[in-house]
Amino acid sequence: MRYDIVMSVCMNISLLIVLAFLLTKLKCVERLLLNDTEEASEPGERVRQCGEQIFLGLIFGLFCIISDYIGIQVEGAIPNARVIGVLSAGFLGGPVSGMVTAIIASAHRYLIFPERISTVACVISALIHGVMGSVIGYRCRDHKQYSNFFLMGITFLAEAIHIGLILVMTKPYDEALEIVEIVLIPMVCLNSLGMVIFFSVFKEIFNKADLEAAASVSVASKAMQRCTPYLADAETNPESMEQIIGIIMSEYRCAGAAVIRDCQFLGRSEAFSEIELDRNTYPRLLSATQTYQTTRISRVPLPEDAFYPLYRKYVIMSAPIIKDKEDVLSLVVLVRKNAYSHRADIEFVTGLANYFATQLKLADMDKQRENLRRAEIRALQSQINPHFLFNALNTISCFCREKPEKARELLMALSSYFRNMLENIDYMVPLETELEHVEAYVRLEEARFEDRLRVKIKSDPRAGSCRVPNLILQPIVENAIRHGAVKRERGLVQIRVLREENEIRIDVEDNGPGMDRQVIDRLYANREPDPSVRTDGAGIGMFNVQHRLTGIFGRNAGLQIMSGSSGTIVRMTIPCRKEGEDENSSCG
Repeated sequence: MRYDIVMSVCMNISLLIVLAFLLTKLKCVERLLLNDTEEASEPGERVRQCGEQIFLGLIFGLFCIISDYIGIQVEGAIPNARVIGVLSAGFLGGPVSGMVTAIIASAHRYLIFPERISTVACVISALIHGVMGSVIGYRCRDHKQYSNFFLMGITFLAEAIHIGLILVMTKPYDEALEIVEIVLIPMVCLNSLGMVIFFSVFKEIFNKADLEAAASVSVASKAMQRCTPYLADAETNPESMEQIIGIIMSEYRCAGAAVIRDCQFLGRSEAFSEIELDRNTYPRLLSATQTYQTTRISRVPLPEDAFYPLYRKYVIMSAPIIKDKEDVLSLVVLVRKNAYSHRADIEFVTGLANYFATQLKLADMDKQRENLRRAEIRALQSQINPHFLFNALNTISCFCREKPEKARELLMALSSYFRNMLENIDYMVPLETELEHVEAYVRLEEARFEDRLRVKIKSDPRAGSCRVPNLILQPIVENAIRHGAVKRERGLVQIRVLREENEIRIDVEDNGPGMDRQVIDRLYANREPDPSVRTDGAGIGMFNVQHRLTGIFGRNAGLQIMSGSSGTIVRMTIPCRKEGEDENSSCG
């Protein structure tokens, strides 16, 4: 085995490795390797894909041409790594790339040395290699994960075909045999190994890129996860914002971090401790971030800039935290100037800023929802029936002279009723608190109607800690008394609370004449009572309860009404939530 031939083939393989490295920089090759070249449906897309495949074929064809020129001539043959170029074009680009490369390689081999004794064999073998690579590339178009054994084996087979054609088609046979003896080991063994090395370059580069991307995503994900608990009140609580800055510093390799609104630091690391912002020295970087609402990077020192002292050591990046068009915060991060590329830093800062913006918007929505809920409770509290207050005071005054102890008891009940009504603005309260409010109301009504009204309350002790919407039960009880029980000579209202597996069932039953069917139908349809239909106010409170239940727990959680001439049962079923649990969780 001649040393110069081995070196020539090795030089060809080295050229291929350089080519592999350069190919990984091309987007079309990246799409081919990552299987991003799905069959296009649009004509323009098909033309683009075909153009990329032809371009790849031309690149590998150029390699085959160079390989012919740098190869050493041996008895009419040129040992080189042409087979790797032709097969690789088919493996990576499919039939189009493979056949373009094969045609270029065979045509060039024929044109430069048409008189050589091995020319015909080399031309035919190049075309066969092109067909082999094209067929394999087409069949494996959905998974280009070629194993090393497969690459070595298919290259070995391709070179064996080449050697066989030289022996069969080259005359005289003695010269053909001499050529084969010289080039057999370099072409068969080294090219098989070179094919493995060529594809290993692709695998290594893309695996490294995947690992770097995964590591970057992991760091960003961990930082986001740790920051989430502090974002709800980060704008108003300096301690929460400082925690966020500390997390960014600990999770990422930045030299400093700050969150800025206009001229105010909401939070900052030590690197920004001596920086003061005002309108005269306001950094152009921040102005650009807020104006264009994109991540900006600055390396140019400006003496009038407030960030000027930081430019000597750091590159400064600023990403917008966009809450709305008029409210844009800036996440500013410092990275060392000795870094070669800041692309990963920019992606990290941009992703983090976008996540912060989303979480801050959600926090604002939660605050608005809470404010709406409190406003709803206030609205319900403001709907105190003035007639009830007048009747309660009138009843108490009647007991003051004859039954002072009873009057005192009723005053305590009235005080409890108004205290719960006016002071408790929580949206969800324990059921026992709701029942206390109802009991205070019931005592006043029983005193007013005396023997004409009796109210029984039976509650499962296990249900007391479950949370229910505030003021959800009293309107139902009031409706049962005013429009049901007191219309009888002896009215009876029964309140039954039963704890079931993950819910509580509350029944309010009266012995009144029953509810108007129109009221029930409109209630089930979740439509407000028709003011043109006289119902003496029946249904308004029920509608409010129905609307709140379906709004909180869904359409299937509304009231169930069973009404007839002998009375009405109103049932509500509420998922059981204990004190301190989230509104969307259930207790077991």
